[in-house]
Amino acid sequence: MTPCERRFGLLVGLAWELRRIGVGSSVVLPRVGEALLVVRGPGNVRVSVPGVRQDDRWALVWSPGRVVTAEHLDLAAREIAADVRRRWTA
Repeated sequence: MTPCERRFGLLVGLAWELRRIGVGSSVVLPRVGEALLVVRGPGNVRVSVPGVRQDDRWALVWSPGRVVTAEHLDLAAREIAADVRRRWTA
């Protein structure tokens, strides 16, 4: 599996985990460039989440300083969802 295919698979997995907890998202797969996940929150909040390689691991980044490893997508989904909801109430 290529890194691009692995990234896409991780983002789709994260999208399913977000859906499970009631958060909508879309996987964007441009003709040129890398896939990313767009998470939708209340009040038209949208957050982009790319998958990035860090050393030998994959990580998910959605804001400066907001990074989680992609090893546990369920935990990553809950953390991202909580951050999106905080942005809406801020």
